[in-house]
Amino acid sequence: MLHAYRLPILAGLLIGTSYIPFPPWALFFCLAPLFLFSLDVDSPKKAFVGGWLTQFLLNAIGFHWIAYTAVEFGHFPWWAGALVLIGFCAAAHLYFPAAAAAAVYLRRRLALGQTAALFSFAALFSLFEMLFPVLFPWHLGYPWLWAGLPGAQVADIIGFQGLNVITVAVNAALAAAWLERRTNRARARAWVAGATAAFVLVNAVGAFRKAEWDGTSDAEAKFLVVQGNIGNFEKLMAEKGQAFQQDIVDRYLAHSRAGMMKHPDSDMIVWPETAFPDYLDDAYGANPHARAVREFVSSVKKPLLAGGYSRDVQGKLTYNGLFLLAPDGSLPVPPYRKTLLLAFGEYFPGADWFPFVMKFFPGLSAFGRGDGPISMDWGNWKLGPQICYEGLYPWFSRGLAKAGAEIFVNVTNDSWFGSYFEPNQHLYMTFARALEFRRPLVRATNTGITTAILANGEILEKSPLDKEWSGQFRVPYRRNPPQTFYERLEPAWPFLVAAALLLLCAFGRARDGAADR
Repeated sequence: MLHAYRLPILAGLLIGTSYIPFPPWALFFCLAPLFLFSLDVDSPKKAFVGGWLTQFLLNAIGFHWIAYTAVEFGHFPWWAGALVLIGFCAAAHLYFPAAAAAAVYLRRRLALGQTAALFSFAALFSLFEMLFPVLFPWHLGYPWLWAGLPGAQVADIIGFQGLNVITVAVNAALAAAWLERRTNRARARAWVAGATAAFVLVNAVGAFRKAEWDGTSDAEAKFLVVQGNIGNFEKLMAEKGQAFQQDIVDRYLAHSRAGMMKHPDSDMIVWPETAFPDYLDDAYGANPHARAVREFVSSVKKPLLAGGYSRDVQGKLTYNGLFLLAPDGSLPVPPYRKTLLLAFGEYFPGADWFPFVMKFFPGLSAFGRGDGPISMDWGNWKLGPQICYEGLYPWFSRGLAKAGAEIFVNVTNDSWFGSYFEPNQHLYMTFARALEFRRPLVRATNTGITTAILANGEILEKSPLDKEWSGQFRVPYRRNPPQTFYERLEPAWPFLVAAALLLLCAFGRARDGAADR
């Protein structure tokens, strides 16, 4: 039986081994086997099964760290973590089978020709990918940045979503070339030439875009970023107020003092997500840990941007927050409170309607939601705060840009997600926002990777993984940066792809009256 699904299985293996942090060796043909499979089957049901196998395999390869996260972040037992991974692999990206089934249905219903059928599948895939709910958004546009391709620089025009659409279309073109390789070699060569030309053109435009942004800054900020490398057990105990709080605060203060001695010209100190293991609101200023931090800030006379916990005294809700402390130790602006919460770690889906489920997972956090995106404005600073996975959503960073943010700051804690795979995926998917909106992005993490990317796409020094570290990033930026074309285009992408699909359906009927091969 599996032999009949060898092409979808191959697609899953190719995609899974071509996504970050693997070299993107099959990026431009990894979907082709699934596209070809859609031409070989007459049943939408069979196409659905094939698409489901593709997404199951790529999930198991590329996102196997979900099991570790369920255990470390969600505090599930290991057997439950394995079940979470299986559930994730089974249902995380159902737009694969949905698009495959819809493609076969349209091909049969509208008698689409071979080429139109391939590209209608590509359009359906891109459209469903944009519209289907997912735990976190990813696509085949991000490996352009991971691989260092100049084409990533066109993101300020079409976004990484646009690069994804181009990548999917190239996959369809190469699938068409494969079909024509024996019957019409000239046409097969034309498809390969067209795909190659598209790749070359995008990279040429990207090289031009980078040159246009080189040396365009009119201001500079120097960030001293501290990576504490606090273990998960320590963070969990500190979160519950049972232990380690004093030790964590002391370690961050010690690294910050050492960093200031090495880089006394730093303009701001940055601590990562929940680095401060307690409440840092004004109402808790008498807390000895909060008082120690405020006294440190007053002593060095530098502002501190610190991840910590925020408390709504009246509503009795706890938030994952980001605090800006002025050089005198005061809080001149309200803390930013995380808006996009991570399922099964910061909230349990459906718990608002069925609160009793929380009894089965007593270790699971239940955070309140903030009102982002916002810009944290104070003095000359206009910072766009992102906490953890908020940096993965283009619409969120678009909101930061509209609010006037000139520098994006992403604070995160990837210790819950394992080493290497997720940290690299998260890093480059977050860095994409800097190119889309042409604003530098400073990233402070607990265990790595701590680094920064400039508006022209230059990536600065990277911290080591799973080690204590501090360093200074000199970040040139533009005051009142212009709006990028992508900032206006971003909401329109689903409509553009839908329009292309309608054109394919309207004009793609088989000329010889035969829809199938």
